[in-house]
Amino acid sequence: MEITAVNLFYLFSMFIGSLVGLVLIYFGFQKNHHNILLGINFLFLTYISLIVWLITSGYYFHFPFLYRTGNVAGFLFMPLMYMYIRMVLTGRALTGKDLVHLLPLVVILVDFWPLFMLDNVEKQALIQSEISNPVLFTSYSQSRFFHFDFYTPFRSVVLAFYWILSAILVWTNTKKQDTKGFAKEWFIWIKIFLGLELLVFFPFLLLFWAIDPILNFLLVHLTVVLLTIVTGFALLFSPKILYGMDQNLFEEQSIKSKPERNETLSEQKTREIESKLEEVLDSEKKFLQHGYSIHSLAADTEIPVYLLTLYINHHLNTNFSDLINQKRIAESCKLIESGKYEHLSIIGLAEMSGFNNRNSYTLAFQKFKNVSPSAYIKSQRKKA
Repeated sequence: MEITAVNLFYLFSMFIGSLVGLVLIYFGFQKNHHNILLGINFLFLTYISLIVWLITSGYYFHFPFLYRTGNVAGFLFMPLMYMYIRMVLTGRALTGKDLVHLLPLVVILVDFWPLFMLDNVEKQALIQSEISNPVLFTSYSQSRFFHFDFYTPFRSVVLAFYWILSAILVWTNTKKQDTKGFAKEWFIWIKIFLGLELLVFFPFLLLFWAIDPILNFLLVHLTVVLLTIVTGFALLFSPKILYGMDQNLFEEQSIKSKPERNETLSEQKTREIESKLEEVLDSEKKFLQHGYSIHSLAADTEIPVYLLTLYINHHLNTNFSDLINQKRIAESCKLIESGKYEHLSIIGLAEMSGFNNRNSYTLAFQKFKNVSPSAYIKSQRKKA
């Protein structure tokens, strides 16, 4: 492979996109599950950058099994990014109804299924006949149901649709939030993301009838690469987003900002949530997991975040962080009172109780027991 500035540019974008995507997914499993969705989106962006590079460099011929898969990633990225934004701002988890967002993807899969099933030799022949002309290569002329140039404008229209939905969500929620911590960083980052995403489709929709097809191809795909680099690189300097820090407080504030009419639960739903929380928290003691978040609780109970938050706020008169920390401190006291863990230091007790560090453990202990862990341990030893 010839090392050129263009190659380095594309390779750098793929490195940043894959790195950020994998970090988001890893910490999404550790802390906040919504980050998994964002991480997957970055991997899709990285994949699209890979496809663009293979086309412009001419290396696509050596990867025939990837033929016509760029749009598949694109039609997955568009709705998933909107659903990520919706999850962060509303706490609404994914449901079966969200499968409707995959309809454009189903259309292209059905349309091009015979093409996807071709062997690699046949795909190489098609690539060889098109690779010299990027516009022809991306026109999806093998469509069985639509005009040869249907998918290029259709893709931009679908992206515009989800961009508008996302922008409305961000706009209507910006003024409702206390812009500190996670909220401040997230709103700045998402506005940068939406601004760059606008450049991916807006020039095409505005000038597709006048602009040179080759230039249009280069501009659209260049903005995808820039979107990956700029927003991915920004996340590396935004730890509260990248690692999900302060996310729970942000979601609690989001729920509190909703209209009063949404802040009620039926008796049946209340009993259901109470039963699930007793099973997950009291019986299984999931709160002992490090980094246990309200998204983790939602996944374990199969109850949406916003309903959990409403129940915890209005029926338990507390918030998620205090609920979990209170249970951790109660568990820690049991460990101390048992006398079996006298060999453990304060840090050891903190880790066994689900806390990430000594400081957060000590503050929580003081809050719920009105005494420091050290003083409590001494008092228990005197009793013994």
